[in-house]
Amino acid sequence: MSSSIFSDGSSKIKTSIQHINSLDEAKFKKLVQRIAEKTGRQNETIFTIDELNKLENAFGLSIDNIKQMIESIEYMFLQSAYHLIKPQILENDLINEQNFDENKAKIFVEQWSANAKEIVERLKTSHIASHSLSDIRWTLDVGITQGSKSKVKRPIAIYEFQLKNEQTKQIENIQTEFNKDELYGFFEKLESIQSQLDTLMT
Repeated sequence: MSSSIFSDGSSKIKTSIQHINSLDEAKFKKLVQRIAEKTGRQNETIFTIDELNKLENAFGLSIDNIKQMIESIEYMFLQSAYHLIKPQILENDLINEQNFDENKAKIFVEQWSANAKEIVERLKTSHIASHSLSDIRWTLDVGITQGSKSKVKRPIAIYEFQLKNEQTKQIENIQTEFNKDELYGFFEKLESIQSQLDTLMT
C-alpha cells in the first residue's frame, strides 16, 4: 500500500505526471510558479482562455490535457498544504511514489518551499466549497430481519445534513444511512480531518 500523501492515485494524475515529465524544465517552472501563486485564491482562475491557448501552442498538448495537468498540480499543492509536508519528504514522495522526473520534482519542491506559507494562510481564510453545513439531524432506526431461527435487529443511524448553498442561500437536505461499521469509518475520517484542521490552525 502506498504511503503517498497524494492518495487520489487516479489515472488522470498519472497521465498528468507523464505530461509533466515531458515538458521543458524552464516552461514547467513558470507553470508551477503561476499555479502556486494562485492556489487557494477565491474566485480566481489560474489561467485565462487566451493563456490556455498560448500554453497549448507552447507545450504541444491539447487544452484538455493542459487543464488536467493544472488541476493535478494544484491538487498536489493543496495536499502538501493540508499535510504541511516538509520539502525533503515531498521530494521523495514525488520521485518514489509519483514517478516524477527528479529535476521536475526539485522544481516543484522549490516552488512549494517558496509559497507554502502564503498557500496555507490563504486556505485558512478561504471558503472553497459552494455549500456550507447549516445543521445536522439524526435518528436511529432498528430494523428487524427474519433470520433462520429468530428475528435479528439491524440498527441503522440516519443522518440528515442541511446544506446552505452559498450562492442562492437556499437550504438543501441530504439524507444518508450508516450501519455500525460505516458509521465507525465515517467518524475515523472526521477525526483525520479534525487533526488536519488543528494543524492548520496552529
